[in-house]
Amino acid sequence: MAYLNDFKAGLEGRLSDKARIVGEDGTVTRWDESCAPSPAVTIFPQCEEDVVEIVKFCRQKGIKCFAQGGGHSWRVRNYREIDVVICLRDMNSVAIDEDSRKINFGGGVVVQELIEAATAKQLEVGSMLCGGIGRYMGKYGLAADNLLSCNFVDAAGTLHQGVSRETDEDLWWAIRGAGTSFGIITQATVQAYPQSNNGLSWTGTLIFADPSKLEAVVEAINELNMDENMCVHLLFACVPPTHSPAIMVVPWYYGPEEEAERAWKPLLDVGPTIRETFMAPANRLNDGNDPFGEKGGRKPGLGLGLDTLDPKAYRHIWDLYIQFLSENPDAARTVILAERYSRAKLLSIDRDSTVFAHRGSKYEAICVPWYTDHKLDIRANAFSQTVRNIWIQKCCKPTETFETKSYIAFSGLNEPLQTLFGDQERIDKLMGIKKKWDPDNYWGALMDI
Repeated sequence: MAYLNDFKAGLEGRLSDKARIVGEDGTVTRWDESCAPSPAVTIFPQCEEDVVEIVKFCRQKGIKCFAQGGGHSWRVRNYREIDVVICLRDMNSVAIDEDSRKINFGGGVVVQELIEAATAKQLEVGSMLCGGIGRYMGKYGLAADNLLSCNFVDAAGTLHQGVSRETDEDLWWAIRGAGTSFGIITQATVQAYPQSNNGLSWTGTLIFADPSKLEAVVEAINELNMDENMCVHLLFACVPPTHSPAIMVVPWYYGPEEEAERAWKPLLDVGPTIRETFMAPANRLNDGNDPFGEKGGRKPGLGLGLDTLDPKAYRHIWDLYIQFLSENPDAARTVILAERYSRAKLLSIDRDSTVFAHRGSKYEAICVPWYTDHKLDIRANAFSQTVRNIWIQKCCKPTETFETKSYIAFSGLNEPLQTLFGDQERIDKLMGIKKKWDPDNYWGALMDI
């Protein structure tokens, strides 16, 4: 209580009227509680100036703070060091210039809010600070490729407005892929695009309850002719109403239903047990992901960029998945996911334009044990690591510069920088920029640079 009172006494006069300072009872639940901060104080700023004052106060007191928007991001590496969480959720304004198709939004905006606002203006857009993979990248590249400018508060508590390629080319390179390591992004502007097909796309769920079809499903996904209007998610998950383990595929096609049926015919011909496909507007496409986005629970996941899905390897992973669930009933919501997107647009954009390195990964895969009992941590981490090792051995093609690739938003706690950002030259450049902007690694909660 004394700690909270100190913050209130020292900060309340410096913050806007509606800013809130709460104690441990006000801690905001994160998506993954296995490495979530346990702050003594959580502060809800209402504007950029509030963020400035909070960071300055924490630095003066020698206290580590950590900013979060929706709390859905991946694992917090140095979570034990964090005493103060700055929850940006109240800074969730979205403004759209319809003539230029530019969207300006606050640091507390979550993806669904951004999508809803864009859809209302018949536009489409993605998320960005860790690169921003998603359905539309086949058409427009990474979401970070479409970021135009941002405002951020640095480790000294200074607000920098309108940061872009023109204001600081090196910083701009680093922010687009490693932004959370350089400050608190309080506002950003992104390029959006007009919708195609009246904003409607074909999607749904294919459930293969017969595990003997696994190899056929994997081979069909590997052999798909992915164009810019397609993406696919392959999951191992327990699905309702029986909540039995099943092979699930979520296809997507941005176009008319008849075109979608032709594009996905090789997979449909495998014969799903349950097929639920439909045309959906952009703001409803993520509805099926809502259960996966549920906050709370322990989710010590690991992710990796893959070059292929090896059918025999996936049979092995399926067997391990079934065994893990049978031995750990509390982990029934565990998910193994592989995502495939068209990469042609990504590869057409200069790899050196952003710190995001792994534009050529054919798949982004993640293994997410999901449970509540902390006593399962050792077994869950061992399971994730075993799956990761199979991916490395059977689904990855190492290069001369790095053996593994991981999308930063899906990476585990101890991934080396080479896995996240590529070759040593890129890492040296990133570390040089980090030394200039954050020499004390104050913003080191998610990774050490």
